[in-house]
Amino acid sequence: MKDILQRIAATKLVEVDAARSVLPLEALREMAAQVVVPTRSLSRQITAREIGIIAEFKRRSPSRGEISPMASVADVVADYTANGAAACSILTDTPYFGGALTDLQVARTVTDLPLLRKEFVVDEYQIYQARLAGADAVLLIASLLDALTISRFTDIAHSLGLEVLLELHGEEELAKVNPDADLIGVNNRNLRDFSVAFTASMSLIDRLPASAVKIAESGIHCREDLISLRNAGFDGFLIGEAFMSTPSPGDTLAAFVGVKS
Repeated sequence: MKDILQRIAATKLVEVDAARSVLPLEALREMAAQVVVPTRSLSRQITAREIGIIAEFKRRSPSRGEISPMASVADVVADYTANGAAACSILTDTPYFGGALTDLQVARTVTDLPLLRKEFVVDEYQIYQARLAGADAVLLIASLLDALTISRFTDIAHSLGLEVLLELHGEEELAKVNPDADLIGVNNRNLRDFSVAFTASMSLIDRLPASAVKIAESGIHCREDLISLRNAGFDGFLIGEAFMSTPSPGDTLAAFVGVKS
């Protein structure tokens, strides 16, 4: 039986093929090239904050199931913006996370913060989609892509003005680190069985490029977790479930940032 990550990747390939049949890549590429609205720098927003949090919007996950299935992306992102987020991450996967590309488009209308398209990118088509939908950055997952593809996708993203958050899960992926990636994330969640442990972050932090903007991802459930990871050397933190599982994601974010206690 294929692991969760590979099942999601297979679903993405089917989705991209369906989208191409409606709007061919060349037409999408031309549309993206015509976008003149400047993008915002995710990396600079993170390093400008004492506690740089990328606050994530997601309705469900394969590991947790339903988290906040009726959540309004407009309301949550506006609350994140008002309560100290450095940026927002918008999950656009539908089958596994309950998101949509339209969530990214709506989020763009309610915030001036940088937006990360959180998606399982397996085709350049998804990068052009991200630019058209209002993203400022895209996620590339090293577990899904070889080093040459990471390099090519990074070049495409940069040609569109998008930054790249390159996500690692283990030591074996260090060889895939692209020096042109704007941010490097370490995901504490094993995407094969969705278990969580901070050992991934702690074991890799000293082996990442010194110049990299370093992001700890997943499994951060309290301010103490965040402080521990910051003390280890991380510049920013991608947090979603800890916010979305509470009645007021914005207020919970504010407590993490230190605005509220």
